[in-house]
Amino acid sequence: MDSRKDNHAIPFQAKAAFSVWMLFWVPVVLWAYGPQNFFWICNMAQLLVFYAIWTEDRLILSSQAGVMTLVGAGWTLDFLIALAAGGSLTGFTAFMFDAENPLLARATSLYHAGLPLFLLWLIHRMGYDRRGPWLQCGVGAVGIIGAWLFTEPERNINWVHEAFGMEQVWSPESVFVLLLLVLYPLVLFFPGHALVLLILRTVNKASVR
Repeated sequence: MDSRKDNHAIPFQAKAAFSVWMLFWVPVVLWAYGPQNFFWICNMAQLLVFYAIWTEDRLILSSQAGVMTLVGAGWTLDFLIALAAGGSLTGFTAFMFDAENPLLARATSLYHAGLPLFLLWLIHRMGYDRRGPWLQCGVGAVGIIGAWLFTEPERNINWVHEAFGMEQVWSPESVFVLLLLVLYPLVLFFPGHALVLLILRTVNKASVR
């Protein structure tokens, strides 16, 4: 509705702090998992947020806010339940308890709990762009197709080879990937958009365009 004003700019301290985090996180991911891991949609979100906070690009920030708020809430809930119950109920956070993964790398994955809060704070300051989920459809397509073409099948990045641990045998891989291009927006991107709008309307302090 209203355009961003100067007093909505992201503080330099926030930019610097997130940059320090990225200078730590990127080498850890490369060391522990290799570059293929950056095709995870959540990991792509961190890279996009890093770019967007320095350019103060509200559209990019809005595109990542929805998916990360929804995924982050589910990830955090599953992780907390796994801590209490001794195992992940959905498999989303099972890797966090796998001793084959370096402890430092697992610890950095806790960003799934923190990044949504950071994004909500950013759009609280800068306003929310309703075109965000449409941009995220494009970003998600890059992640899905890139994971299918350029990552090892056993890594199952973005679940392009197995959905929730279930072997995909009912359709050709190309058809399954096309199905994911439809399901991700329906299940994650637009529901995440709706969740962010609900949060903004609840606090009633951020502008929505």
